[in-house]
Amino acid sequence: MIERRELQIDGLCLSYLEQGAAAKDQPSVVLLHGLMGCADTFVPLMQELPRHLHVLALDLPGAGHSERRVDIDASLYITAQLVERFLTALALHKPIVLGHSHGGAVAMSLAAHRRDGLRSLVLLAPAHPYFDEGDPLIRFYLSLPGRIFAYTMPWFPEWIQMVGLRRMAGPQSWDSPERLKPYRDNLRTPGTMSHLLRLLRTWHKDMTGLRRALRRPLSTPSLIVWGDCDRAVPLHSAPELRAHLLNSELITIPGVGHRPAEETPKLVAEFVQAWLEKEVAIPSIRYSPNSSASHARSAPLITPSLESGD
Repeated sequence: MIERRELQIDGLCLSYLEQGAAAKDQPSVVLLHGLMGCADTFVPLMQELPRHLHVLALDLPGAGHSERRVDIDASLYITAQLVERFLTALALHKPIVLGHSHGGAVAMSLAAHRRDGLRSLVLLAPAHPYFDEGDPLIRFYLSLPGRIFAYTMPWFPEWIQMVGLRRMAGPQSWDSPERLKPYRDNLRTPGTMSHLLRLLRTWHKDMTGLRRALRRPLSTPSLIVWGDCDRAVPLHSAPELRAHLLNSELITIPGVGHRPAEETPKLVAEFVQAWLEKEVAIPSIRYSPNSSASHARSAPLITPSLESGD
């Protein structure tokens, strides 16, 4: 059973979903959502994970059921510090942290500043400092027309929002109003969009800081799962990121876009479970795009849906 809980960290109320209970012989798995998402976007994945696993999906500040305040620092480093205090408050010793998109950047920032504090990382289409395809969209949202669009977007008709959601998915995926609902509810909550715009204002500074932190490559074992139809953070940027992750394995999923945990939750759950069963016993070999082909593989093709995609 997935239960919602709350926790006070430095006077800030954080909400999270929890499934299972912590066990001495099994690491906890902590899920960090993407930019416009929230903990509820991980429910399809949580439902596919084994029930005995201890899994927590955190609503980051300014998202989901967590508190929204104008004085919250939305920067990457401060967010990672807050996640660290969340882990400490719940006595989660060396958890596995799974981050999607911006949550992946938070996870890497946490690992870079807590080198021995995490057992491993699972990165789903992670945002990172080595791609710039998102820059035009960031510039748009920070402009006056973009800010107006941002504040009105949550109130667009559902069918228009579904088109936007579909653009983040791949041609092998399907979507429904139920999958849109967590995004719709999150963006309609007062304070969400203000927080997101504050986050975007620090985006380039945050990525510069993460690039600096990754000059000392991470030795934390890392599983990277990427859809080969990702329009937001393209797959071709993976090799440069992996050059800064010494012990990484890359799995690509054909036909999947930027939301693998929602587009194909059962398959991603299988990857996470297999990762746990291996007990992250990956050889300590520095990744090289020319010599580590054995650490990259493609998942089986997803059965196509009847939806044609974009």
